[in-house]
Amino acid sequence: MNRLLAALEPHDRDRLKPHLKETHLDRGRVLFEAGQPIDQVYFPTGGIVSLVSLQEDGGSVETGAVGCEGVVAIDCLLGDRISYNRAVVQLPGGARYLPTAAFLDLWEDSPSFRRAIMAYNHAFSALIFQSVACNISHSAEVRLARWILMCLDRCGDGETVALTHEYLADMLGVGRPTITVVARTLQAAGLIRYSRGVITVLDRAGLEAASCECYWKVRETFERVLPGSFS
Repeated sequence: MNRLLAALEPHDRDRLKPHLKETHLDRGRVLFEAGQPIDQVYFPTGGIVSLVSLQEDGGSVETGAVGCEGVVAIDCLLGDRISYNRAVVQLPGGARYLPTAAFLDLWEDSPSFRRAIMAYNHAFSALIFQSVACNISHSAEVRLARWILMCLDRCGDGETVALTHEYLADMLGVGRPTITVVARTLQAAGLIRYSRGVITVLDRAGLEAASCECYWKVRETFERVLPGSFS
C-alpha cells in the first residue's frame, strides 16, 4: 500500500485509478537520470527509491529517499518536468505509476489533491534540507544509524533491510572501508547484525539513540503534515 495514495480524498483516488498501473521496481533500476524528462510518476508500495546527487569525480550522495509514504518525481511540478537527481531503486518492491500528464491534470483540477501533494512536498523538502545538513555536520556512524532507520520507516517490512557495502558507501558518500568500520561499531554495540549484505536491527531504541536529531526532525515533520506517514 502507498500511504500517500491512501490518504487522498476518495474522488481524487477515483480520478487517478484509471491511469494507475502496477510494476515491480528491481534493485538498481534507474527511473530517471538527472536532466532527463519525467514521463512517469511513481507511488512505491514497497521498497525504496533514492534520489542521488552525482559528483564530478564519479561519486554520489543520497539527498532523499522515497518509500511507501510518498511519490517519486515531484520535480514535475516545477515547470520543466526535468529530474534534478538520479532516481534509482535502492530496495526492490512494488509500485503504482501513471503518466505525468494525468498526474498534472488532477493537480490543475483538484484543490484537495494539490493540498495533499503540497503537504507531502513540504515534508520531503524538509528531508532533503536536513540530509544535506546531516552529510556536512555528522559522522558516518551517526549517518548510517539515521539511514538504516529511514529505510525501515519507508519499506515498512519488519526490522531487516538488504544493503551492500558498496551501496551504503555510495549513499553516504564515503569509502567502503568506512562502512565496514562503522557497521562493526554499531554491531559491537548490539544495535544491528550485518551479514552478507543484510542488516537486521536488534535494538531499535538504541539505534535511535545512536542516530542524530536529523532523523527525528524529518520524521516529526512527516507525521505533522501527513499523519500516519510511518505508522
